[in-house]
Amino acid sequence: MKYNPQSFKDIYESPLGQKIWNYLNSKEGKDRMILTTELGHPAAEGIGDKLLEQFGDDVKQDRVKQATGHMIRHIMEDLGFHHAQKSVKCRMKTEVFTYASRYKK
Repeated sequence: MKYNPQSFKDIYESPLGQKIWNYLNSKEGKDRMILTTELGHPAAEGIGDKLLEQFGDDVKQDRVKQATGHMIRHIMEDLGFHHAQKSVKCRMKTEVFTYASRYKK
């Protein structure tokens, strides 16, 4: 899949950005995002704690979270979902995301 990071090129090309991109594209990452989406939650809810667990507190930086959301949108659209609503309050407890986008088929 071809990804255009646009204004997040600096994050995407960093070692952390590449690790996040690879996780989001893994079977586990996609499965978690799809499941939370099918439950009516923002896709980021399903992966926030896993990113923190695997990559540490750097994933809490605002710009990294924004870049992660941009990556998630690209992946979800590639999986056949469309962006339905932005700034949805995350209902599941996560230390990384408070608000995120919701997607629908």
